[in-house]
Amino acid sequence: MYSVLIVDDELAIREGLAALLDWESLGYQVVDTAANAIEAKHKYELYSPDLMIIDIRMPGRDGLELIQELREDDPEMHIIILSGYADFSYAKRAMTFGIDNYLLKPVDEDELHRYLSSLSAELAARVVHRKKHAAVKIWSREMLVQSLLMENNPQASPSMDASVLESGLLWDSYQVVLIRLLLQDHADNGPSTAVKTRLAASFEEQEWGIVFSLDSYLGVLLQPSFQKELVRKLMVQNIQEAVTAQGLDCIIAAGDMVDTLQEVPRSHQSALARMKEHFFYDEPGMIGPDSLKLKQGLPVSSEEVESGLTSVMERLFFAMDIGSREVLSSLIGEAGELMIAACYSEMAIKSRYVRLVTYLINKLSLHYRELDQLHSGMDEQIEQIYKHTSLSRLQAHVIHLLEQYAGGITRDDMEVLMKRMLDLIHRHSHENLKLDTLAEVFTYSSAYLGKLFKSSTGLSFNSYLDKVRIEKAKELLDQGCKIHQAASEVGFSDVDYFREKFKKVEGISPSDYRRKSSV
Repeated sequence: MYSVLIVDDELAIREGLAALLDWESLGYQVVDTAANAIEAKHKYELYSPDLMIIDIRMPGRDGLELIQELREDDPEMHIIILSGYADFSYAKRAMTFGIDNYLLKPVDEDELHRYLSSLSAELAARVVHRKKHAAVKIWSREMLVQSLLMENNPQASPSMDASVLESGLLWDSYQVVLIRLLLQDHADNGPSTAVKTRLAASFEEQEWGIVFSLDSYLGVLLQPSFQKELVRKLMVQNIQEAVTAQGLDCIIAAGDMVDTLQEVPRSHQSALARMKEHFFYDEPGMIGPDSLKLKQGLPVSSEEVESGLTSVMERLFFAMDIGSREVLSSLIGEAGELMIAACYSEMAIKSRYVRLVTYLINKLSLHYRELDQLHSGMDEQIEQIYKHTSLSRLQAHVIHLLEQYAGGITRDDMEVLMKRMLDLIHRHSHENLKLDTLAEVFTYSSAYLGKLFKSSTGLSFNSYLDKVRIEKAKELLDQGCKIHQAASEVGFSDVDYFREKFKKVEGISPSDYRRKSSV
């Protein structure tokens, strides 16, 4: 099955393309979709697709800029460009990047079907060609390990038995360790080759194990040692130093310990499983059988998660607005716990943290002009969210971003508690303000904060909020707004409840007020 990634800023186009054909019958699978160039780049790194279908016209970086960037990493990947405009100047530019085809919206189903059929044959021929050239006649220690891990049936052949014996691979136990290099912007394998060369020489000299390459990973088949813990620490240190010397970072994951050579593929599979879940481990060195994943609470539905995230964003906004930075960490952690409980994927969690930060920054910038300069430099830091390899580090980065942004707000005498509260109420009276929410972001108990508020204003929090809302409603009614419009504008979803509150505060109904004020 060949993998396909669809990139378009319109949800209807993404879903339509995914449903347009019977992809599976043609030998393809739509592994995912992306709504913009940033998301597409990260999903390309995640899936390494065989084919990408990319829209030319997208907000921010357009399709051609994305293709140019992808081509630097992967000159062989197949690409179709998609456009709603018959702009052949775009097509001409795209041809210089080696695209396979140019399709206009709406996509012609037959045309796409024909192209996919011909491409399938080309991809199949390439696989056969690679298999022929992958065959080796001379066994080496690395080739033995690679062969063992790639065998569907790990029963050793007579020729392999002899090679195993000759290579000294009959050990008491075996454990596979995988190393994923975070290559960033490197378009070639130079850094990977340099790391492997250094590790192979060191591990051979120390008799720690056999270094090998397989798929996109470097790996080590560990040799047993009486000083197991010491060797493990030295090995991790050795790997990290070799990687750091190339200006890179890495993720290290160990599989389960096994007793026989035939069980090595099982150790490899458990290492792969931990590597794929690395984001959910808070492990600075090597993830292994004894490492603990981040705790998962009681399972929740996606609807509960989204509702919970909305509540978190609301509280984060008020906390940043009033300068209460001490609660940011707990709220960011609460968002993570919600998503872990719902079994969200690494990409889903990163995407939601990006949305959360973007929402908060955009909303705050509407209220504080002094944030404009800071806001313009935030895009790159937000994009860094996608590059973090663990949830805990990602959350620390998000907290730093929010603290940095909240710190740019000039508050002067607003540090006085009641002035800050009153200012907040007057600016956001139309929103879903609750005393409990403000108590949390001000780090007071709601009962104590309520007493402070009433002592200062002479009114309870809710009564004061009603008064502010009614005053704003009166202004709207004076301007000719209808009663239901005024109610909605100041934060009342129920017009009958608005009438009741209005009469309680003003002593007359909204209708009587309009008639009286119009006289």
